Amino acid sequence: MPPTPIGFAPVRPLVIALALCLGGADFARAAEAPPPATPDADVEAALALAKDHRPALERALAAAAQDPDPYVSAGVRFLIANMPDKGYVITALKDAKGASIPFDPLAAPDFAAAQKALDEIEKAHGTVDFSRDHVVLDLETIPGDGLLHHVHEALLAWRGSPAAGRVDPDAFFAYVLPYRGSEEPFEVWMPAVRARYASPPTELGEAPDAAATWRWVSADVARRVRFDERYYLHPTDQGFSEMEKSGMGRCEDITNAMTYAARSRGLATAADYTPAWAHRDNNHAWNVLLDAHGRGSEPSNAHAAKVYRKTFALQRASLAFRLPAGREAPNRFLASKAYVDVTDQYAETTDVTVSVDDAAARGEAFAYLCVFNGGEWTAIHWAPLVDGKATFARMGRGSHGLAYLPAVHDGKALIPVGPPLLLGKDGIVTPLPGTSPAGVAVLVATTPEQVSVDTHAVTPVSRLTPGATYVLSRWDTASRGWKDVAERVVEAAAWTEPLSPDGLYWLVEKAGRKLERIFTVGADGRQRFW
Repeated sequence: MPPTPIGFAPVRPLVIALALCLGGADFARAAEAPPPATPDADVEAALALAKDHRPALERALAAAAQDPDPYVSAGVRFLIANMPDKGYVITALKDAKGASIPFDPLAAPDFAAAQKALDEIEKAHGTVDFSRDHVVLDLETIPGDGLLHHVHEALLAWRGSPAAGRVDPDAFFAYVLPYRGSEEPFEVWMPAVRARYASPPTELGEAPDAAATWRWVSADVARRVRFDERYYLHPTDQGFSEMEKSGMGRCEDITNAMTYAARSRGLATAADYTPAWAHRDNNHAWNVLLDAHGRGSEPSNAHAAKVYRKTFALQRASLAFRLPAGREAPNRFLASKAYVDVTDQYAETTDVTVSVDDAAARGEAFAYLCVFNGGEWTAIHWAPLVDGKATFARMGRGSHGLAYLPAVHDGKALIPVGPPLLLGKDGIVTPLPGTSPAGVAVLVATTPEQVSVDTHAVTPVSRLTPGATYVLSRWDTASRGWKDVAERVVEAAAWTEPLSPDGLYWLVEKAGRKLERIFTVGADGRQRFW
């Protein structure tokens, strides 16, 4: 069950409005511009999904409509209209048949021990994975007075921010007003967090600018919620009160904690993320401070293949709204109805057009561009298929170029529909059909040096181990999969093999977990990892 929401006092609109007026000219200026409008049809569509909880939300709407501040009504309408599908998602470890398997990674002393325990479970139960077990939907559970209280508190935070850097009304609705960061339990956290950050440190002055405030609250959140790798295996997002107790979490949890802190000061902040790195395994989420108009980036993550920004507002042009009824998206990231593509706010991008064989596409309406992550291809972007072509907008080029694979999805699995391709740092697209004459290649490693974006730990180059057995595979476009080239027990630190310079290869230790990186071969015969 979700945690009990933090307590709050009954809302008295007239009293709060008077308190706001006493704030002086800042409130008058903020109130001059009319708030963004939400269509009646969107509000009604959301209410229709609320089931027995509809009366509670209608009471909140009615109370907000009586408030003298038009932003209160507009805020409640915006939140309810964009509430569908949002809620507290509780995950569980399940086997291939969907049966839940008890597993608590936090019972282990560290990540290595937790991963070992998970490996033992997989040996005993076969393939296991984390998936949704239960969802506590906002539309069916959020207290109406709690929602109204949050809107008032958010307005206090916004109007209390320095006028010179205050975000505009659209950015306020999009990135300050929302009550949740991801899929954590609903709690009325704003009063407690506003109180925590009510008084800036003396050295910042009475009215610090957005950048100084951001640095201050970021440092404080970092002290309160530290990163712990065990939470990689704890995909249920923590709520505010849970993080207050645990003092730790994964990047998603820390991102939410930072979101609460920034919004409590009226800062427009977003949770940006890459669903899958293209140059390494895993994914990443982080906070970004936005400007007065809702734009911004975090330069340290500019090498991502794709950067998406979570939004509370439903994005009705997204894939989820365009897929045929009953058709599933390739993964939960692309299935979301509330994200926007902001890759071009981070770095130079390229629109990549791919020609797709009609027979291979099997009549699918959409194609996907995938990156290699965790030993498999993962869809990271989508595009409509028109006349046998798909144009993937704003693809990231990475620090030194990135590798992609085009595919379609039949509702169950990804089906490759063309050769892999390289998108260079210069924006040039190079297909990898693997058909050119082979040259001599010298293989010395399976994975390059990597740096964790979470722990900043450096993993050295994984060089070949004499005496170990390795399998070398080449991506075969015709068979749409990896095709073994050779299997060998290496006797030295290098493996020499004739390989095509326009082929894509994968060298894995036979007894390993197949998490090694893919590579091409340069003109000098050396490996170039992707």
